Amino acid sequence: MKAPHIITLILWAFGLVNLFEPFNGWVFYVASGIFYLLLVAHVVECLIFRNKILNSQDSPLVAFSMTLIFGVTYLGSIKKS
Repeated sequence: MKAPHIITLILWAFGLVNLFEPFNGWVFYVASGIFYLLLVAHVVECLIFRNKILNSQDSPLVAFSMTLIFGVTYLGSIKKS
């Protein structure tokens, strides 16, 4: 796994932990901001790059899931067919 993938997973985990077991103080706001920023950004990427995702070699479910989790890091790995 590449460093950008690991960093993205750590940020998702930080936000998800906060979602289910909220942190105290300012950490709550930082974790919430990270989680919702990642969520909105990756959903927008799924919408903008829909055709590229559908034309990838992966199944649409896998491709959209990977884009939702990793964003442009995954999109950069899609080869043109």
